[in-house]
Formats: sequence, structure tokens, C-alpha cells
Amino acid sequence: MARLVYELSFKGVASDLLCGAFDGCTVRTAQGITVVRSEVADQAELQGLISRIHALNLELLDLRLVAEPSSADSWAVAPIDDTSE
Repeated sequence: MARLVYELSFKGVASDLLCGAFDGCTVRTAQGITVVRSEVADQAELQGLISRIHALNLELLDLRLVAEPSSADSWAVAPIDDTSE
């Protein structure tokens, strides 16, 4: 099964204290946006991350799934080769 990783971004630059609220996640900031990246076991854990952002009174800007499929996954698709034209 593919490892599924989610990225959630919110407005503002997270302080060290705020980054501590996302222990176990990778947190990075750039251009006034903070991105929290985390492997999520299930939908309840994902909802927990979203709830944490709202509880901290942060403005959620984006939520995206980053899939890292292995070759054994039946839905994995090879990248399109645009150089053949």
C-alpha cells in the first residue's frame, strides 16, 4: 500500500512555540506561509490536524494529499514523457 502524506498550509510564519504544536510533523515556512507535512494513518488523524489548526486560530489555506506510490500499487501511473514531441 502507498504511503500517504498530507500537507496543510496556513497563513503566517509559525514561531518555534507554534511549531511545537505540530510535534511529529515537518514544518517549513516561506513567504508568509507555513506548511505542515505529516504522514497520516487515517481520516480521523487528518481531521485532528485540521482541528488543531482551527483551534490555534490559524487560517487554513490549502490541504493536499502527497502520494508516494510504490510500483506494487495497482493505481500507480508512470509519469508522462513530454520530451517525445
